[in-house]
Amino acid sequence: MLKGIFQFIKTKAFLKNLGIYLAVMLVLFLIITFWLNSTTKHGEAIKVPDFNGVKITDLDKFVEDKNVRYLVIDSIYDVKAPAGTVVKQEPEPNAEVKENRIIFLYVTSILPPSIEMPKLIDRSLRQATSMVTSYGLKLNPKIKFVPDQCANCVLDQLVKGKHIEPGEVIEKGTVITLVVGKGLSEEEVGVPCLFGLTKKEALQSLAEASLSIGVITYDEPKDSSSSVIYRQSPACGKDNLVNLGATVDLYFTSDKSKVPASASNSGETTKETEFDE
Repeated sequence: MLKGIFQFIKTKAFLKNLGIYLAVMLVLFLIITFWLNSTTKHGEAIKVPDFNGVKITDLDKFVEDKNVRYLVIDSIYDVKAPAGTVVKQEPEPNAEVKENRIIFLYVTSILPPSIEMPKLIDRSLRQATSMVTSYGLKLNPKIKFVPDQCANCVLDQLVKGKHIEPGEVIEKGTVITLVVGKGLSEEEVGVPCLFGLTKKEALQSLAEASLSIGVITYDEPKDSSSSVIYRQSPACGKDNLVNLGATVDLYFTSDKSKVPASASNSGETTKETEFDE
C-alpha cells in the first residue's frame, strides 16, 4: 500500500495538482495580507496632537482633521487652570499611534469640589495655618489680631467677613480669615527676616511669630508665582521689637539678585496690593 502511495506522488497528475494548490494558497495569502494592510493601515502611524489647554466645547472641532478620537475619562480640580480645559492626556503629545486611536483626556472640573469647613477655633495659629492648607483652602495673609487672654489662639474663622461654622459645606480654594488673640499684655516679639521667602513661606514664618502680613508690593511686572521678598518693613532683627499681632509690609521681586544677603533694608511703601477675601 505504501509503495502505491509513493508511486502516485511521483505521477505528473499529482505534482500538477499540488502546484496548482500551492499557487492558489499563495494568491489567497497575498490577497488577505493586502486587504488587512489596507484596512488596518498596518505600519502607518500618526503623531498624537497636543490637547492641552483645549476647551471641552471645542474638542469635536479640534479632532476633525486629526485622524484620532478622544474620550474624557476624568476631571481634575486645578485652581490655576481654566475650568473645562484639558490638562493631561494619554498617550502624550507627539507619540506615534495608528489612525483612529482613542486619546484619553483629563479635564479641569467646571465646579470646584466641596468640603466640610474644619474647626479652627481654639487651635493655635500655627495649627490652624497648617490645617487650612491641608484642607485645600486659602488663608488670608491679613490675620486679624484682637486683645484676648489666650495669646496666639484662634478665636473665630471667617469667610468674606462672616463667621462660618465647622462642618458647613464650602468650596475648595475658599479664602479663610482667622481672628487670633494677641494676649492682654503689651508683649513684644522680634521681627523675623523674610528675605528670599515666597508669600506662603512668609505667612507661615509670621504666623509662628504671632505677626501678620501688611501691605504687599510687587515689582513690575507682577509675578506672584515666582516672586520672593527682597524688602520688609519693619526691618528684621531680634532687637527690633513690635507688639504681638503687628503687621509687616512685604516687597516682592522676580529678580533674585535684588534679595539682600544682609538683614538691613528700608521700609518705604510704594504701591499696595490688596488680598481679596
